[in-house]
Amino acid sequence: MALQNWNGARWWKCDLHTHTPASNDYGKGPSQGTLSQRTPREWLLDYMRARIDCVAVTDHHNGDWIDRLKDALAELETGRPDGYRSLYLFPGVEITVTGGVHLLAIFPSDKSTNDITRLLGAVGLTRESSHQTQLPLEKVAAMIEEVGGIAIPAHVDMENGLFKKLAGRSLQTVLSCDHIFAMEIVDSRFKRPQVYTDKKEQWTEILGTDSHHPSGGPDQRFPGSHFTWIKMGTPDLDGLRLALLDGTLSVCRSDSNVAAPNNHAELVLESIEVTDAKYMGWSEPFRLELNPWLNTIIGGRGTGKSSLIEFLRIALRRVDELPEELKPDFEMYSDVYQTRADRGLLTPQSEIRVIYSKNGSRFRIQWSQAGKLSPIEQEQENGTWLVAEGDVNQRFPIRMYSQKQIFFLANSPAALLIIVDEALGLTYQTLIDRRRREENHFLSLQVKIRKVEAELGEEERLRGELDDVKRKLALFEKAGHADVLKLYQRHRRQKRTIEAWEAQWAYANERLRQTGIDLVPESLEDIYIDAESKRDTSLLAAAARVRERLKEIRQQLDQFAEEVQQILASWKTSLEQSVCMQAAGAADDAYESLLKQLEKGEVSDPGLYGQFVQRRQTIEGLLSAMEYRRQESEKLKKQATWSLEKLLEIRRQLTKTRQMFLNKVLKDNPHVRIRVSPYGGREAAEIKFRRLIQREDGRFEKDMDGLVGHIFASNGKTKDTERALEETKQRVQDIVTGEVTASDHRFAKHLRQLEPEVFDRLDIWFPEDSLEVEYSPIGDGTEFRSITVGSPGQKTAALLAFLLSYGDEPLVLDQPEDDLDNKLVHELIVKQIRDAKQRRQVIVVTHNPNIVVNGDAELFVALVAQNGRTQMECQGSLQSRHVRDTICAIMEGGRDAFAERYRRINVGILHA
Repeated sequence: MALQNWNGARWWKCDLHTHTPASNDYGKGPSQGTLSQRTPREWLLDYMRARIDCVAVTDHHNGDWIDRLKDALAELETGRPDGYRSLYLFPGVEITVTGGVHLLAIFPSDKSTNDITRLLGAVGLTRESSHQTQLPLEKVAAMIEEVGGIAIPAHVDMENGLFKKLAGRSLQTVLSCDHIFAMEIVDSRFKRPQVYTDKKEQWTEILGTDSHHPSGGPDQRFPGSHFTWIKMGTPDLDGLRLALLDGTLSVCRSDSNVAAPNNHAELVLESIEVTDAKYMGWSEPFRLELNPWLNTIIGGRGTGKSSLIEFLRIALRRVDELPEELKPDFEMYSDVYQTRADRGLLTPQSEIRVIYSKNGSRFRIQWSQAGKLSPIEQEQENGTWLVAEGDVNQRFPIRMYSQKQIFFLANSPAALLIIVDEALGLTYQTLIDRRRREENHFLSLQVKIRKVEAELGEEERLRGELDDVKRKLALFEKAGHADVLKLYQRHRRQKRTIEAWEAQWAYANERLRQTGIDLVPESLEDIYIDAESKRDTSLLAAAARVRERLKEIRQQLDQFAEEVQQILASWKTSLEQSVCMQAAGAADDAYESLLKQLEKGEVSDPGLYGQFVQRRQTIEGLLSAMEYRRQESEKLKKQATWSLEKLLEIRRQLTKTRQMFLNKVLKDNPHVRIRVSPYGGREAAEIKFRRLIQREDGRFEKDMDGLVGHIFASNGKTKDTERALEETKQRVQDIVTGEVTASDHRFAKHLRQLEPEVFDRLDIWFPEDSLEVEYSPIGDGTEFRSITVGSPGQKTAALLAFLLSYGDEPLVLDQPEDDLDNKLVHELIVKQIRDAKQRRQVIVVTHNPNIVVNGDAELFVALVAQNGRTQMECQGSLQSRHVRDTICAIMEGGRDAFAERYRRINVGILHA
């Protein structure tokens, strides 16, 4: 993500060894005459175009260009020409000490040419005698430090470098110098002298250009070719000194293959703002600007640290993520207080706003007690904010854990499993979507199977009905009247066919006449058409022509209608005289005669003959389709079986995916390991099983224990558990059918009253996995024990090790160290936070100085309660003097807490 002006520390691209035309060998080569005439403005733009942030001006034995560069920089800042960007100048000088060793002296930005001249005079260097000072390096380093500067041996591995010029006792003396804590080394592969290695010195190694040429020259060293990344707040000498004392945590050479240390996560909280809470933001909004890496928030009891975090939880709609057991503790943060005695920390006017940076876009997430703010707004290119759609919880991921939450997760594998699944993200959701589709497919197949089976169940009844129909038809035929009835039915069907055919065209004459009527429009008249106007005359004439032509067509349609009428009359005459109609009349007469005969016999309604014939045909058709139904039933059952197999495979894949994720994020983790136990969630399984069979009241305990217990009675092997699960499902079916007797007959009765869909859902049910969490008591990865037997601190440590091991969304931890001793804090939290902040933003509320200092926080914030409200006492980076003073003054443990970082803090304070 592109760098912006974040609160706290960031990495600055620094060149701490440069030369200007003030050095007599600048531009050495055939073009030296021209290059030596370059102006300060040109020189500064060289470094600006190379995107250098900080430059130490270290000419040989003079500071002549210091003031000139400051003046030129001020002009550039005013004019801002092409190529301009911010640049910080550190005045300095390169001094040759006794033995020919080069030493860099770097000073605060307020030093001038005169200050450099005075230092040179103090060490015995004048313009008349400037070859080298007669003082040893350690003495000159002390004098540099005494006047507020930093001494750095230059290019120690090259000509005129410390390791090339000095050896033996002379080198040992320099290595024992307390005023040296950094060195410039050109080739990082250079083998350090044995005396340096034996003394176990840890001088911070920097890289500068030592450039004497704007574009490289013979040695190819030019602005931007070599540099050092330095982590600071706003660049100043205090920040530079502490960064150099800190070593590799705050210093990174350009040849270390770290291309862009300022890159950070794509999901970052930029700020949180609280207005009109009980103790926060009631006189003016309380706003905290954040850093994209590690943010640490400290303060005494009642200063609002946890309130700020819980207000963030409210704004980001993460309240539902809290376990039910912890929600009562949260209520004080979410309740509105009515009287001073109330615990609530909100007011009816409370508002919370969070700026969330996501993939290069900025969003403002809003919450108000009155509900009057749009939940999401997105910043436009012109800086305005427009309402955006979506769900806050879904669109803006974040992880938030208090110490109590972490401890709860350590004791609740089911809750931890939810965290794992959320961490799987799209992979998990894809599997769940596949499972849901397959479940719906199986359920729909079961509905179809029952429908087909119901139809097949009608076969016996249909065959009985067919026998009855045949006997009644035989009665008709036995009476000798079948021929009369058949002929009558034939002519009746024939007559209906003719009538239907005739109806298709018999009224065509009327339709033709009506079409003609509808075809001719009225005359074209309108108030907007003027018959007297020449302009409208041609239009009216054209309309009249159209109308006349349509009249002609209407007359033709009337003639066609008359012809159709004549055709109909002729058809009626032909029909009446046809042999067919005469035969139909004879059939009608025979049928009427038959009716009179049957009235005297045993068949009361001869008209049923046709219905019986039709019903016989229908039944025979249904019976002939039964074989197809049987085949269809078998096909559907096979599909249902395949569907269940797919569901089983998806379920296995879910377990495998969970384990692969845990193996990946906890690989080589010495503190915790987590194993997925397939179908291992017994407690949740019984709850789900009871819900499925609609018996959540706790009754039938013996039958329930037998059914659910059988699933978990295997040796833990996955296939054995799956087989036991199938046996349990089958046993339920057998109880329903009576093949197996239940311990309580009322349980069997209950099952038989359930809808078929209940058993379909039982078929697609699988117990949930469980997680077996193990921790290492000594944190070396050699011995692991079940977390169930661990102390609160060990449980917290194990879960923190996991929570810090994965993810790229912002991570918020509220006092995670409460159950941990300092060793665990250092070995677990500090080390993993350093790794985690490289890929995600981390915000930690803490009382422990180790997290702040040893975690190398980019932003430190100290809160204080003053005048009844939360206020910011101090904020900034660890490379700031006031931040260091605040840490030592108010954090528990004071300076003792920083023993491991003695050089970083104590030496830093010594130079403050």
